Amino acid sequence: MEKRVAGIYIRVSTDDQAREGFSLGEQEEKLRQLCQYKDFEIYRVYCDAGVSAKDMKHRPEFQSMLNDMHQGRINYIVAYKLDRVTRSVRDLEELITDLEKHHCYLVCDRDDVNTSTANGRFFVRMLTVLSQLEIEIVSERTKFGLNGAIKSGHLPGKAPLGYKKENKKTVIDPLTAPIIKRVFDLYIQGKSYQQISNIFNEEKVLNKTWYDTHIENIINNKIYMGDYVQYSFIHKKIGKEPITYMDVVDPIVPRYIWEECQNQKEKNQRTYTRDRVYTFFQKILCPECGKIMKCKGAGGKKKNYIYYNCEHCRINVREDYIEKAFEETIVELIKFDNEYNDYYLPLFADKREKQNKDDLKKEINNLNKQKERIKKAYMSGTIELEDFDDELKDINNKLNILNTDLKDKEDIKVYSPESVMVQRDINRLYMFDNISNNWFLHEWNLKTKEERQNFISKYVESVTYVKDPEAIHKVRLTDIKLKSIYKEKINTLSKLGITDVQVKLNIDGEDKIVYLGYPLKDKEIKKYMDELNKYRTTNFHMLNNLNYTLDNLPQELNIMLPKEEQIYKLIPIIKDIDNLSNINNEFKLGVITTNIKTVSPN
Repeated sequence: MEKRVAGIYIRVSTDDQAREGFSLGEQEEKLRQLCQYKDFEIYRVYCDAGVSAKDMKHRPEFQSMLNDMHQGRINYIVAYKLDRVTRSVRDLEELITDLEKHHCYLVCDRDDVNTSTANGRFFVRMLTVLSQLEIEIVSERTKFGLNGAIKSGHLPGKAPLGYKKENKKTVIDPLTAPIIKRVFDLYIQGKSYQQISNIFNEEKVLNKTWYDTHIENIINNKIYMGDYVQYSFIHKKIGKEPITYMDVVDPIVPRYIWEECQNQKEKNQRTYTRDRVYTFFQKILCPECGKIMKCKGAGGKKKNYIYYNCEHCRINVREDYIEKAFEETIVELIKFDNEYNDYYLPLFADKREKQNKDDLKKEINNLNKQKERIKKAYMSGTIELEDFDDELKDINNKLNILNTDLKDKEDIKVYSPESVMVQRDINRLYMFDNISNNWFLHEWNLKTKEERQNFISKYVESVTYVKDPEAIHKVRLTDIKLKSIYKEKINTLSKLGITDVQVKLNIDGEDKIVYLGYPLKDKEIKKYMDELNKYRTTNFHMLNNLNYTLDNLPQELNIMLPKEEQIYKLIPIIKDIDNLSNINNEFKLGVITTNIKTVSPN
């Protein structure tokens, strides 16, 4: 009779023990009794503690047992239950094949398993299928729970800079979120990862050493526009594609800013330290090949001049010539930027601003409580004076930042779109009476070279020019592409109904440049005029039942106004602006006039 030598295999994970209560000691005791009953000689006990049965490769004692089987030291493997050995159908097939090859058998006490017979091997396979099904169901439930948690803002892992954990939920950290906003602002301006990290190190931001990789990780992280990417760093290792969950947390930067930064990458990484500042850095396109022209400073007698050069086509153009041809656009961009900052920004102090203020107050309150706790700890002798001073200094620094931020937000007033339009329009009426475009050019000339470069980088994507003998300095601009940040601002303002454009029309037989406003509803025009009438500087006329749509507005209009009144603005009035198809319907035309002598925007 063949000698029967058994290897006892016991395994337990923390979850198993908590759920089912069988410890390693209990398993070993029962299996020794089984071996004694079956007259098995015990060669060794193999114990994997706190190890999962998902696979066999990562269980050292199990592998040691298989090695002893291969060496002929054991011919029986004895386990408490089959799921102690494996829960994988694939692993089980490999194991049974291995057992048969080395004339070894598997015996499980609680499952009445014995692989020495065909029926026993079939029974083992059925048990393992059921065991693996349990694993997959649990895994599916866990995954479903994780997905639901992510979608509700409960993100796994540590909160990234700019966010913090609050009741397990990832929320904006008012203390560090401004740092993230600044990173994106600097990057939009054309600063490279290294340049931004140098700025932060000089200013000792967060009292840490910043590297270009820190900035790169921030720019690349979709969490800052509200999206979470699962498996972003380990997808190659685990063989899974990253999964993106959109809008799971409050964004620190708008989506269009994040996307603009991704488009900016190639340009910014070509940035390096230069002796001169170039206003149109990486903006001028070669008129021949369309590539970005390189910046070049002249030497000798022309050392004060800056050129943009295409080495491939051997073409160059002076910067001051481009700037002169760009003046009209400069004026319009400065006008827009001034109006946006002076009038439009208050419109965005909405519910989010209120929420931000509430968050700041809550954080300030928590820090004050923390301050009181460390004072009590010092008074009671729990902490030393040196530790107390360090903690107190850190808390006071945070409180200064938060209180300053809160004060800035308290100063922001919330306005209605109608009141903002009125403030802007009254300013235009009086400003155009006294200020020409030369004022805006003067404002441009007062800017430093760095300020000009940052301004152009903020709004302009590219500039294309051609040589024209008839133009000033023989340079004429043929195409100016503006960045999406400008377009997004215009779109946002359009949704609020406060954008307008300048148009040239023949009104009552005379050519005039007037503002054409965004279409408004009757009730909106009433609110607007109620606000405007407070200043007693304008009149309002209504032209009913025009046989025109916005697409075919004529170049000539007969309004027949009193001679002392001058047209400032035309506003189409549509019944239901929310239904976009109605924009193409016929409309009433509101005409705003003024007695102020000069209202021309030029």
